[in-house]
Amino acid sequence: MAKLERSSLRVEGGDDMHAIRHLLIRHGVNYDHEPWRSWFPSIDAVVGARDTILNSSTVETAVSLSSGRAVGFVLDADSSVPDRWQAISNRLRQAGVEPPAAIPAEGFVGESVQYRTRVGVWLMPDNQQAGNRGEGTLERFLETLVEEKDPLFPYAREATARARAEYGASYPEGDIRKAVLHAWLAWQQEPGLPYGTAIRARYFRHDSPLAMSFVAWFRRLFEGD
Repeated sequence: MAKLERSSLRVEGGDDMHAIRHLLIRHGVNYDHEPWRSWFPSIDAVVGARDTILNSSTVETAVSLSSGRAVGFVLDADSSVPDRWQAISNRLRQAGVEPPAAIPAEGFVGESVQYRTRVGVWLMPDNQQAGNRGEGTLERFLETLVEEKDPLFPYAREATARARAEYGASYPEGDIRKAVLHAWLAWQQEPGLPYGTAIRARYFRHDSPLAMSFVAWFRRLFEGD
């Protein structure tokens, strides 16, 4: 297999990929113009089931092919942060990384002695909160990017709940966060934009404390490569 030409950030799905890319653009990591600066990683959605990163040798393979370039992984926390971190830690050890007992609140950045590269992990939404499988951890992250005093957002919550309880809306209960965000996005100046494009259009803010923490983790992992 060919070695990586630049650092790489692996994420779980296209929504994550586009949301992260446009959030970073808002923070001055300008993916809009090529050639990119040398330290900008490629942002790659891992194809397949949600647990493809952990159910295969994806972590070890990505690190082993890094040629010393940094590699990062953004995954959902799921129902138990300690259990999820334990599963990831097992993969990290196979790649020559010794992780701490618990993931730091500011995200994990470590070193693979074996492959001489930095390796990072961020558990959506904030490395601390768990949720039911499929609950929408990206959506929980994005909720922090809605202006606190936006009057439409609480109304989107109310209307979405009523649509299911009183009018037969058939979205799964575990997708309520996603349904609320899409209802809110449907009421913007340009209705129904995807997450990444909505961040670019500034319907979302970019500077919530959680967003700032994520961008700081990203820069710590990749900047200077």
